[in-house]
Amino acid sequence: MDKYLKEYTENYLNKPEVGYRLPAEIKLEEFWPKLISFRKQKAEEAPLKDQAGSRFWYVMTHPLQKKLHEIDSYGRDSLYNMVKEEIESELIRESLIEEAFYSSVIEGAFTTLKKVKAMVEKREPPKDNSEQMALNNYNAMRFILENRGEELSNDIILKLHRIVTENTLEDQEYAGKYRDDVVYVMDEKDIVIYAPPTHDVIQPLMNDLIGWVNNENEKTFIHPIIKASILHFYFVYLHPFFDGNGRTARALFYYYLIKNKYEFFRYFSISSIISSTRGKYYKAIKDAEDYGSDITYLLIYMADAIMKAIIEIKDKISQHYRRDYILAKISEKRVALNERQEKFIKKLLLWKDKSINIKKYQEINGVVYQTARADLLDMADKNILTKSKKGKTFNFSINTDL
Repeated sequence: MDKYLKEYTENYLNKPEVGYRLPAEIKLEEFWPKLISFRKQKAEEAPLKDQAGSRFWYVMTHPLQKKLHEIDSYGRDSLYNMVKEEIESELIRESLIEEAFYSSVIEGAFTTLKKVKAMVEKREPPKDNSEQMALNNYNAMRFILENRGEELSNDIILKLHRIVTENTLEDQEYAGKYRDDVVYVMDEKDIVIYAPPTHDVIQPLMNDLIGWVNNENEKTFIHPIIKASILHFYFVYLHPFFDGNGRTARALFYYYLIKNKYEFFRYFSISSIISSTRGKYYKAIKDAEDYGSDITYLLIYMADAIMKAIIEIKDKISQHYRRDYILAKISEKRVALNERQEKFIKKLLLWKDKSINIKKYQEINGVVYQTARADLLDMADKNILTKSKKGKTFNFSINTDL
């Protein structure tokens, strides 16, 4: 049995997942309490309590430690220090827009990246609640970058909440205020799935959380990724506001890591990864609630999500440099392009799919078919694009010889 205790601690699975893998001769109901006991012997406690008065705990498994080491190694990569100023500004702006968009999508907002970009870059006003929510998230990210030197405080949290909920609450009086009544988390069928702590304990529990986050005692050092993840989880667990808890929690996660010199976080959106793996995200939170306040599940999820985001941003940095290299080559050849074509080439070089057809070009640029066709054929004639045919449709791709 010891073999399985070790295996399902390093490979951190929940109860049903362990049950599927146990040999038939070992009964899950007998094995599970022993596994919890074994895990707790290796666990570390956070000085934050659940509603039953027990402390939240976690196990620093070897795979989790390895992942944290990889994050730190990638995060300290000199690549980030070598990013050109123009590319850095572009990447930060893109990441803030993506974070604003995906954080609102997680909360059920209906908008598009294009619209969020227009609100930020062209100052287009939001037309509905979803667009307002996304714009608020963008403003929250800007607030964090401007105030990252500040210690976490009730004031910072309340200001953040006021920003993320501006003009989106049914009762705007509660923007920037902890709740003064009970609240329940409901599913899509309006069934209660979680009852957070009562409102009368929110302020003291928030004070405990803030005190723990700001305690940087070397004797009680906790890896910043672990601490940021616990901050995120416990904030969602307390649910201190009537609405806007998830958005504020993700903003605080971002704030804590930026404050603790994880500068590469400026370049990517953690919410984009969470949005694409939403099922795993909610499962990790639920596992922590269901299995005796064991938050290891969420820590593993967050470390995996950060690594995925780092891989994406490294690819994005490479794409930006590749784009600038190709644009320089085009400039060297003194190829004459109109303003519309120049803007298009800059966009195309950053797309995952480096090809386009006439109809798509027409939609992007708001031009008639003949103009779209003429622009693309002209770029093909100048060897910037190559032309191929799929069925009856012509596709145009970046000329790899560039």
